[in-house]
Amino acid sequence: MVYRQIVSADALSGVIAMPPIFRNKRVEVIIREAPETVPAPKIDMASIGRMMDGSITHSLIGIVPNSGKTLEDYRAERLSKYDRAD
Repeated sequence: MVYRQIVSADALSGVIAMPPIFRNKRVEVIIREAPETVPAPKIDMASIGRMMDGSITHSLIGIVPNSGKTLEDYRAERLSKYDRAD
């Protein structure tokens, strides 16, 4: 079985390493089952870091400063802001 789909290359930038030439372009993704005799590639933290370099996700790291708030603090803040009807 084979699965094919046309997608934006930018949507895949955080998933697989792609050459910069594919940025802002549509690409065809083809997925098929790999033969059992081919070992799956080992992914380590260094290879994940290389995949993230230049990705949209990587560009967002550090944009929002760490305020020290917990998720519960943010939840309470949002609930109080939108709880009342004006």
